[in-house]
Amino acid sequence: MRLTLLLSLLRKYGAGTGKGTLPFAEKGYTIHCVEPGEKLVAVASDNLHSYVKVTFDTTTFEDWDLRAGAYNLVISAQAFHWVNRDIGYIKAAQALKENGYIALFWNFSPVPDTPVFNTLNKAFQKYVPSMVYNPPSIPSLIEKREKWILESKCFKNLIIKEYPWAINYKTEKYLNLLKTQTTYQEFTEEEKQSLSNIVVEILNANGGHLTKPYLSVLFFAQKI
Repeated sequence: MRLTLLLSLLRKYGAGTGKGTLPFAEKGYTIHCVEPGEKLVAVASDNLHSYVKVTFDTTTFEDWDLRAGAYNLVISAQAFHWVNRDIGYIKAAQALKENGYIALFWNFSPVPDTPVFNTLNKAFQKYVPSMVYNPPSIPSLIEKREKWILESKCFKNLIIKEYPWAINYKTEKYLNLLKTQTTYQEFTEEEKQSLSNIVVEILNANGGHLTKPYLSVLFFAQKI
């Protein structure tokens, strides 16, 4: 089976370093990856060098040289919302063989109703309100992506599967997670230190860790 557009969970747009590709490569699939970042392609190529059936194109999906009817499955993990919808779904369908499939994954973050997260949010509201976590509801995010797929009129028999999971973050690891957010990058050094102090104080008072829930959602549909 040939797979294309196998995208990493860590990269907003492309195959990234290949972490999402590896489990499929280990099963012996022929995989073609699309990734616009030259440095990321270099890392992924190195990480997957022992899998000769894995190849790369350094480009965006919109600019990728279409191989019509070449693939059984098109996969995108945590990235397809960055692809121009007027191009992406049609092009994915064109790349598939007759009755091929598309598999789109996204990770969502439920708002935890736990003492430690409630305490963190109260502290953020008081001292760093821009860090308050208030995302759209997960049902609305799922509904939006379902609508994108169905309204493309390229796919049928849509199946949606949900996979809950969680990560236990120690204080330093959770701080590192917060530091990846765009809001944090815009802080002054004083604001960054203030945020660190808040997180360290609250997490240390709650055992030095917290558990953050996630929900992976698969959208699986057949080419019309």
